[in-house]
Amino acid sequence: MNGELLLQRFNTLPNNLQLLVFGYVDFLVESCNVIEDAAKNEEITSGLKALLDERIANYEKNPHKVKTWEEIEERLLKKYKHAV
Repeated sequence: MNGELLLQRFNTLPNNLQLLVFGYVDFLVESCNVIEDAAKNEEITSGLKALLDERIANYEKNPHKVKTWEEIEERLLKKYKHAV
């Protein structure tokens, strides 16, 4: 996107809307920073690793017991049709 064009459009906004846009952009920048920091520092705990290993082992022993998302969705929609 052309920064100059964006700045021209921004300057046509009334001051109160410019403050809202600035606040929103600031929020987006901070959100991106938080997400990037979390991704850099993300570690799998030993408990989570054990759970994942257990699930993988169970799948390898019983691959025929896997259900597709469509099967699960259908079952849940039937079970909770009154809530939808």
